[in-house]
Amino acid sequence: MSDKYRELLEQYDIKVISTFRSRGTFQCETDQGLALLKEYHHSLHRLAMEYEWKEKLALAGFSRTDRYFVSKDNSLVVYDRYHTPFVLKHYFSGRECDLGSASDVYAACRNLALLHKTSAGISEIPFENPHTESISRLFARRNQELRTIRRYVSRVTKKKSFELLYLKYFDTFYAEAVHAADTLLALGAEDALPACGVCHGAYQHHNILMLPDHSVATVGFESICYQPYLVDLYLFLRKTMEKNHYDWDLFSRGIAGYADQLPLSDSELRFLYLLFLYPEKFWKISNQYYNRRKSWISPKMQEKLEKIPGQNQERQNFLQHFSLNLLK
Repeated sequence: MSDKYRELLEQYDIKVISTFRSRGTFQCETDQGLALLKEYHHSLHRLAMEYEWKEKLALAGFSRTDRYFVSKDNSLVVYDRYHTPFVLKHYFSGRECDLGSASDVYAACRNLALLHKTSAGISEIPFENPHTESISRLFARRNQELRTIRRYVSRVTKKKSFELLYLKYFDTFYAEAVHAADTLLALGAEDALPACGVCHGAYQHHNILMLPDHSVATVGFESICYQPYLVDLYLFLRKTMEKNHYDWDLFSRGIAGYADQLPLSDSELRFLYLLFLYPEKFWKISNQYYNRRKSWISPKMQEKLEKIPGQNQERQNFLQHFSLNLLK
């Protein structure tokens, strides 16, 4: 172990048994279990909020999270000789959730429902005056952003291949975005919002660890937010669908896993359907392009745009299944 890490770990009241590196992180076995030491790049206020929430979750029974150690000086952050902030987290020996595994998808969604059930039972939340957008406002805001981005791309004088391809695809995906907003109005659900509360905010496979005893650990709470609980579920299932050609069986297992702890009502399934109906992948590519340096467009972004028509056909087939099998 280097002097740097030794000096950092000495600021905690723990006994370090062994240390090792894993995928760019510094982990150590301690007398209090496995721990992860890493630089911290967010605000201290945000850190305190995250710490408080995970402690409340643990007290309420949802304890398999990457809770923070507190230093000998009663601080959540320690500093190296260059005043770089570090945090030490409880961690777990497990593997990332496999989005191609039906059993992993089921377990991950069941775990998410348990997280939401526990969160809903905690009266004091770490947000003052919490609020969230209605789905109608969300769609309207995104559609306005798409129109703004199209105008910008149209005015670019020397268009790159990405921008030419973007304009070629734009009308198709913008029509889908408008259709999603119109469907929302037709269903009379423009202001409907399912149960809201403190959500993980980034519930995806990198933050879900499958443990040897078949339990699940949840990590990476840096994005906790107040929003509809179903947005967490949508985020996980959308990523699962995108990586597995919109496999309906995997989606069904995810819904079953969540419903094992929190059964979904017809209105909640409709809300989930509307989220899938919006062409979010195209909106995300648009947003990333608009908010990054335009002089150089990464090959990765170009590749994502080139793949989107094929992915979208799979998505349309999935939406048809969703409408026929789950909506009433």
